Amino acid sequence: MDIKEIGEFGLIERIKKTISRPPAEVFVGIDDDAAAYVVSEDILQLITTDILVEHVHFNMEYFTFSQLGWRSLAANLSDIAAMAGTPQYAVVSIAIPDVIKVESIEELYGGMQELADLFSVSIIGGDTTRSKSGLVINIAVIGSVNKQKITLRSGALPGDAVFSTGDLGGSIAGLQVLSKNKAGIKADAVIRKHLTPMPRVKEAEFLSRNIDIHAMIDVSDGLASEVGHICRCSSVGAEIEEALFPIDDETRAVAAHFDDDALDYALSGGEDFELVFTADEKAVNAVKVKFEEQFSIQLSKIGIVTPAERGIVLCTKQNKIKQLHESGWNHFSQ
Repeated sequence: MDIKEIGEFGLIERIKKTISRPPAEVFVGIDDDAAAYVVSEDILQLITTDILVEHVHFNMEYFTFSQLGWRSLAANLSDIAAMAGTPQYAVVSIAIPDVIKVESIEELYGGMQELADLFSVSIIGGDTTRSKSGLVINIAVIGSVNKQKITLRSGALPGDAVFSTGDLGGSIAGLQVLSKNKAGIKADAVIRKHLTPMPRVKEAEFLSRNIDIHAMIDVSDGLASEVGHICRCSSVGAEIEEALFPIDDETRAVAAHFDDDALDYALSGGEDFELVFTADEKAVNAVKVKFEEQFSIQLSKIGIVTPAERGIVLCTKQNKIKQLHESGWNHFSQ
């Protein structure tokens, strides 16, 4: 069987059946944004890892090495944020082609360090090796979280509201501008969102401190995919409303410029690294103003959690109900 026949998530399911069951101290294994294991009565250690491969995840035609370093670490910090955790340490492994200069690698690590400093994360080790093709960057981040505050994908309840931080679709809009080298369109914000995204670590800390989050995930593969993960892990359905989607004007302008649909950017674009979570609507509304004032980003209700038998659906602006398919990024099945 070729891997493309089952895709990334089908492959993960096969791997889960192959590896041994984790020991009792493992609180969360495969199927969430990070793994978690018990280190004391109240504290869980979190660990996550992401790999970025040149010409698959990034292209040096539009990334500087500093931006790439920032972006590489941001993906991992976003996973820790999705668990309401505090990132602490990073380990970096890179495979380097012969054509890359020493100064470029120093610039790469400088970009990582710049983002790490914002969250008091220490880069404490890793590995270097040679690559015969493109640049490969693999980062693992270790963090911690109180056992009572950890947010999983599996806690959503029928009746919950579904919320999103920030705006959606901006990263793919930025990629469109960068990769197609189109001039004549103002796109500074979405370009920044693609090249140097800001992981919502502090926002997650605020939310977990002030409300009871039932389930949470970061938007790395696209909203449709992330809602699907929450629903599958929580055994629930969801109704997501297009009219409520937080898509900013610049993202809409880019989509229109390329004859694309901004809705598709939000649902399938990915790499926005915003947080999608479910909670009691009244509880979230009680802290919404304070959240938006403190972080200067919006907190938007985008739908509701429903019983599993109702499935996962999208309510369009024309009040039509459509099945919401997991249409985000999926390695091997593109």
